[in-house]
Amino acid sequence: MALAVVRDLRLHSRLDTVDELAAFEPDLLAEFVLARSSAGVTDATIRADVSIVAEVRQWFGQPLWQMQPHDVDRFFGRHHRAQAAGTKVRKAAAIGVSVEFLELRHKPAIHAATGWVVESPLDEVNRPRGGQAARLRIPPSPAEIEELFAGWRADMDGARKYAPVARNYTGARLSSLIGPRISELACCAWAICAGNWAA
Repeated sequence: MALAVVRDLRLHSRLDTVDELAAFEPDLLAEFVLARSSAGVTDATIRADVSIVAEVRQWFGQPLWQMQPHDVDRFFGRHHRAQAAGTKVRKAAAIGVSVEFLELRHKPAIHAATGWVVESPLDEVNRPRGGQAARLRIPPSPAEIEELFAGWRADMDGARKYAPVARNYTGARLSSLIGPRISELACCAWAICAGNWAA
């Protein structure tokens, strides 16, 4: 067995030119798309995430792994100051998941290639907060549900047309018992409003 000089192979992966960096970023983005797809994320969501990442990249003018918390402060505090809270939250989520991907999968490679250590620029201080819709919704208690339907049942006696009111009450009561998904309930409500559901 002979001795040999040990060389650090990472030195040969150093990216110094603009062209090398320009070729490196799309490879990482393509791998990000494949990773999100393998996680079962829908194509529409992936497209939205990629468009947000591209927007942030164009605004920042440098690779996303170089973003610092003060860059995110400028992005949301100045560039997106007038946008709706939900839009900011969606963009922050896309930035967060893309940087998390880089951090989990390519932190050593990016450091070896560029000298940058990947860390998420989003933290508890600058992360955009969601509106009321993003908060946890607590379902009503059984007593509150019973009070609602008891009042509705009593109100049916004074209705001008009994059949449509009874149909709507039956549909709503059935929905409360079987617990359909929101999309199924929306289709059911549309059918009721259109008069296509037989009483």
